[in-house]
Amino acid sequence: MPVYIDPPLWPAHGTRFSHLVSDTSYDELHAFASRLGVPGRAFDRDHYDVRAGLYDDAVAAGAVPVTGRELTRVLLRSGLRVPARSRPEKLERTLRRRWDARFPGHADLGAELLARWGEPHRRYHGPAHLLAVLEALERLVPEASPLPTPWTEDALVLAAWFHDAVHRGRAGADERESAELARARLTAAGFPDAVVAEARRLVLLTEGHRAQPGDTAGALLLDADLAVLGGSPQEYAAYAAAVREEYAHVPAADFAAGRLRVLEGLLAGGPLYRTAAARRRWAAAAARNLAAETARLRDVPEPVPGGGVPEGSAVLVITAVCFLDDDGALLTVRKRGTDRFMLVGGKLEPGETPVQAAVREAHEEVGLRVRPEELVPLGEFEAPAANEAATWVRCTVFTAALAQRPRPLAEIAELRRLPLGAALPEDLAPLLAEHVVPALRRRAAPGGAAPAHG
Repeated sequence: MPVYIDPPLWPAHGTRFSHLVSDTSYDELHAFASRLGVPGRAFDRDHYDVRAGLYDDAVAAGAVPVTGRELTRVLLRSGLRVPARSRPEKLERTLRRRWDARFPGHADLGAELLARWGEPHRRYHGPAHLLAVLEALERLVPEASPLPTPWTEDALVLAAWFHDAVHRGRAGADERESAELARARLTAAGFPDAVVAEARRLVLLTEGHRAQPGDTAGALLLDADLAVLGGSPQEYAAYAAAVREEYAHVPAADFAAGRLRVLEGLLAGGPLYRTAAARRRWAAAAARNLAAETARLRDVPEPVPGGGVPEGSAVLVITAVCFLDDDGALLTVRKRGTDRFMLVGGKLEPGETPVQAAVREAHEEVGLRVRPEELVPLGEFEAPAANEAATWVRCTVFTAALAQRPRPLAEIAELRRLPLGAALPEDLAPLLAEHVVPALRRRAAPGGAAPAHG
């Protein structure tokens, strides 16, 4: 199938750029860009930025010239387009337009809310979550007619904007303060008293995630808030990893216990979704996702007395991938100037999720192209860093099939295959020897989860 390119109309860096996309797969797009001589850093989530000087070469090589609007339609039809909520640089603009269109004349309040949702300490409870809830409401509300009042939909949308407007990681207190913020700000802005009262009530429902029978508006907001649970395995993994990042200061075992209580509380509260539309869209996938995460959380080892990260130690938050070949052997790497073998992976860049960092590190370190949906979560582990004194790592680990030939790139000096059934060499990083290999062996044992490539 062809790749497509639009005219070089986008100015940047003293020249103009085209966009190069595929209607079939990222693999096809990467291969074409490589043949064209476009550097890997020019890839921007779902397209390549191509300098104007390469436009004619791209067309001669087989790229189909289309207009910018046609190129967008190609991406939408292909299913490869990365939506705005996955592009931090576009989220604020998208949300601002939504607010201004829905509540004209209240730009200052919208700006305050956007600033709150964009606070730097947020990982999951940020602008992408807000947009996801708003989009979920747009899907659910049309199937929930009639709403109780003509203004119920406005109250619902306002409750979505305010429901995590205060977020400091304090269960209960955050929801109550968000509700009071809604009351104060909406009253000051001149919204009708009935709308203010309903928006405040709806925000308070998110504290316990309970709605009474017949509470249509409450059911809609709570279902929209939990739509993320019914995402694809990759979307759910990104969500779970982002929640973990918000609580990065909590030791792994303590986080696992607390998170397990939250998930079990959701499952024990009756049907996860209250509206028929939400159950049809998300219930089956949510059940699979929750079962997989609760199983991983129960597999987190109990803390050893006196164990864990020693007081005063620095903690690096990283991600890594266990690339397993057809025989179940593990790809390990050694960096230049070090003598320990470890997994492919590294530190997260600002704004990255563990999944995104894993995809990037795999390409940069060993030249492997892995799609986010190919990453299967293995767990989160803490261990002393292999190469930094007085430092520990907290690592989100994924597994993936080794379907391409790796090669040492960047700072990687050596690759080594590690059969999981053999005795472990003494030059493995602590994370690998103490946590990852045992977890992989448990997964491969009878009754364990299927291997990533199985």
